Amino acid sequence: MKKVAIVLGLILTSAIGFSQSKVVKDAKGNYKVEKAVKLASEDSLLGKTMYLANGDEYPLYVSKNKKYYIKRISKTGNEYKQFFKLDNAN
Repeated sequence: MKKVAIVLGLILTSAIGFSQSKVVKDAKGNYKVEKAVKLASEDSLLGKTMYLANGDEYPLYVSKNKKYYIKRISKTGNEYKQFFKLDNAN
C-alpha cells in the first residue's frame, strides 16, 4: 500500500510540474504569463467528396497520420471527426 501511495504521489507531482504556465519578463520589468502555443493542425482537405448512403455529401480530409475522415455535426451541435478506412485512396 505504501508503494502505491508513493507512485501516485510521484505521478501527481510530475503532472503538476509539467502543467505550469510559462512566465516571462517584459521590457518594463513586469511579469506576464504566456499562453501555451498550439501547434497548427497538419490535417488537410483532400479535395474529394464523400457521399454517404443517405445522400449527404462531405469534404474528405486526411490527417497527418494518413487517416481519412469527414467532419460531422452531432444533434447537440458538437463537431466531430468520423474516420474511414479507404481502399486504393489517393
